[in-house]
Amino acid sequence: MNVASMVRNIILVCGIVLLALTRISAGAQKSSPPAQGKSVRGGVGRGEIWKSKTSGREYRVKIEQDRFLAEWVNIAPTAAKQGAYIRTECRRSGTKWIGTSQVLLPCAKPGEAKGKTTRVCPMRLRFEVDSISPERISGHGENLRDFDCEKCEVRQTGWGAFEWVPKR
Repeated sequence: MNVASMVRNIILVCGIVLLALTRISAGAQKSSPPAQGKSVRGGVGRGEIWKSKTSGREYRVKIEQDRFLAEWVNIAPTAAKQGAYIRTECRRSGTKWIGTSQVLLPCAKPGEAKGKTTRVCPMRLRFEVDSISPERISGHGENLRDFDCEKCEVRQTGWGAFEWVPKR
């Protein structure tokens, strides 16, 4: 996978996580935020691993009071050595969870050999969770449409849907 694809996928996942955190599915009943230390939606939220059907990334998800937290856990060894991460935090807002993903991803500057990482770029992307159930977490997240690795500059973003399922 080239750096641009990796960055796009990471942004898509971040956006999805943010959107998923902000929205509770339309079919789910509205409920008050869980009490401190309690999980929600049939066991979801105690640090279980969820897998993105979009990117294949795996995330440890926790729900603490009115906060939704997700952290990328299956980071490739080369990316991990460079400090790569995706950390998402959302707050409950009505029936949704809304927040951001803090991202540090490796990328290659233009003209570099395919697969060579020459830089790591930090970014912050919006994320919303629409629905949380024991079988699925879904939502939308901001993703990169145009990114300059040399300057670590986000030129254009968009929104993409995501769906996570429990890792089995």
